[in-house]
Amino acid sequence: MTDYPIDEIFRRAKLGEQAVYPPKDEFGYNVFGADVYTRPRRFLLLDDIVLLPPQFTPERLEKGIELLREPLYTDVSSETSVGGFRVRMPVVCAAMGGTHIANLIGPKIARGCAEMGVVYSLGENIAAIRGYDERLTKQPSFKERALAYLENLKDGYGGLVIQQSVEDENLKLWEKVYTDPDFDRYVEEGLIAFEIKAGQGAKPGLGGEVLVSREVALRIKDHYYIPEDPEKVVKDYYERHSAPGTFTEDILASQIRLIKNNFPRVKVFLKTGPYRDLDRVIEIASREGVDAITIDGKEGGTGMSPIAGMRDLGLPTVACLGAITRARDREIRTSLIISGRLYDGSHVVKSLALGASAVAFGRPLVYACMGSIPLAPTFIRRELFRNPLLRELGKIALRWGVRGEGCTKGVVNYLKSVENEIKMLTSALGKYHMDRLSKEDVGALNRDLAELFRIRYVYSAPEAPEKVIQRGIELS
Repeated sequence: MTDYPIDEIFRRAKLGEQAVYPPKDEFGYNVFGADVYTRPRRFLLLDDIVLLPPQFTPERLEKGIELLREPLYTDVSSETSVGGFRVRMPVVCAAMGGTHIANLIGPKIARGCAEMGVVYSLGENIAAIRGYDERLTKQPSFKERALAYLENLKDGYGGLVIQQSVEDENLKLWEKVYTDPDFDRYVEEGLIAFEIKAGQGAKPGLGGEVLVSREVALRIKDHYYIPEDPEKVVKDYYERHSAPGTFTEDILASQIRLIKNNFPRVKVFLKTGPYRDLDRVIEIASREGVDAITIDGKEGGTGMSPIAGMRDLGLPTVACLGAITRARDREIRTSLIISGRLYDGSHVVKSLALGASAVAFGRPLVYACMGSIPLAPTFIRRELFRNPLLRELGKIALRWGVRGEGCTKGVVNYLKSVENEIKMLTSALGKYHMDRLSKEDVGALNRDLAELFRIRYVYSAPEAPEKVIQRGIELS
């Protein structure tokens, strides 16, 4: 039996240009990302790092003296600050744009994130495709998604991050938000950030690709690249491509200064991808005073990206985390958020120990939401959307199911489980605050990772403790 990819060549011969993408039947109902578990495994993961609890826990003694009793894991405070936003735990909802599934369930995820006091991000192209304050399709508009979050915030936790693509800029999206009376209260309270979109893990260096209906294609064809003219070619769906944006060091610095100058009442975030010059991106953005940088590793989720992009473009998530660790070694204090196939409390605690300020979840929140809709888990697990006879049944079940409260409840339950895990694992490390996590709390199962992060290789004898610098703060 040959391992030559004959079936792949057959598929390309049949589909032509369309073969560069995952099956289009799944578009809008599935979320993709780099397959990291094929054998032999290509990437090292956070699973190759373990947490190392100590026997001697002086911080637990201090906590016990403060409480006048033995501390429990429930005494851990997961509250922290991310990009100037006060949050209940170091988790961010990764930006999701205007694709079918992301937009359909967007308001439900927004409400769940608001209830749990985590940062919520709105991706690019929502206003252009779905409408700013009125629905241009049967799906929620930009303001519906934004206000579903802002109007449900509690106790001063959370913050809304709004991206603007090249095409959104043509619509003056940020100017609309900044001058909209419905957002003014939230801008004044410091609950809004504008985020420069400079990359995405699943397709660094490429713009956004989605499928849109003919109705939408006819409306937006002057603002986006659509390979087939919808006025001349009639079909159900059309590819819609957006520009990746052009950046140099000076352009990035100028964009940050422009936002700070034109919109002084909002925070400034930057989302970047798994680029080879990531260290320099972090350095420049931090120097210019951004409030937070989100770094999306190559395993990051996507609604539609070229298969080759997911497979071969960019640095794996742990390598991006290495850039964060190096930034901390250079005493860069900016909030640094990592994302890319991270999904539980263990990933959060390990990331914080290695210098991150928070972890962004995308796919986990989509699946947590859809998993609470009847029949949706079965359709996802068994890939039933590929079956033409069952596809329409699945779409109907999804549209009806999302109307209930199960979707939001699923998101809340999922985030509560992560919060509980964060507290348990941090307590096991003998610590009670997120900013006390540091390199001493983790060890590598792999020598390359031990060298990358300058942490202990668990199968060798520990060296004498060195000075620990975490998030720019020297720890004793």
